[in-house]
Amino acid sequence: MSLLEIDKKIAAEGLDVLVIEDDPLIAKTIRLAWPVKTDRLRFTANYKQSLGLIHGAELRFFDGAIIDINLPDGDGLTILREIRSHSSIPVILISGTGSPDSRANAMDLGADDYVMKPFHVRELQARMARVVAARAVRPKSRRRATFLTGNVVCDLQRRTISFGESETSLTDTEARILGYLYQNLNQSCSRSMLYKHALFRPYNPEDKTLDVYISRLRKKIGELDKASAEFIQTARGAGYRLSEA
Repeated sequence: MSLLEIDKKIAAEGLDVLVIEDDPLIAKTIRLAWPVKTDRLRFTANYKQSLGLIHGAELRFFDGAIIDINLPDGDGLTILREIRSHSSIPVILISGTGSPDSRANAMDLGADDYVMKPFHVRELQARMARVVAARAVRPKSRRRATFLTGNVVCDLQRRTISFGESETSLTDTEARILGYLYQNLNQSCSRSMLYKHALFRPYNPEDKTLDVYISRLRKKIGELDKASAEFIQTARGAGYRLSEA
């Protein structure tokens, strides 16, 4: 099924979304302002209330989850870790604070997106629909993808990079970024396209999360072979490129 067909299916059938948010005003705003009437939202207010859902069979009936990082009796990152221990359900984290590093760390733990407060509910819904659709089409691309970045072997299926006997793991997001750069080898990839295809959200000039990931990729590759890190190049005024020579 194509992405367009999945989008139409989502719009027609609606989504079942779990929302874990302790602020009653924010929860009420999400409930009342959610723009898609066919979607079904289930709210819980804290970590304790969510335990039965995130560890039970009912979790598989949700299409996605929206989780506040700061909860009165725990934190959203703990919930994310517990969900990822047994489920690949799309998860969007929301928070009133955060740096590019903290957002990258959250995505490394398995978050599909990270939204800062205050937010527009329409944008939150659109991001949820997008990550659900992206996750739905992802299994079609599970072919083996192995290539060289300089002297370093990149295996996107295994999420590893290696040089000689040394090997380092990649996070899902790092692998998606590297894979998109490789798909456009020797071409400049704009930040907006990298955000769209690797981070699954629109580009915001104030969001430096992509730069954090590029820095981490260069560091991981450079620790294996210093010269190979230089093949991930900054395209000034545009974004980044992967060079083959």
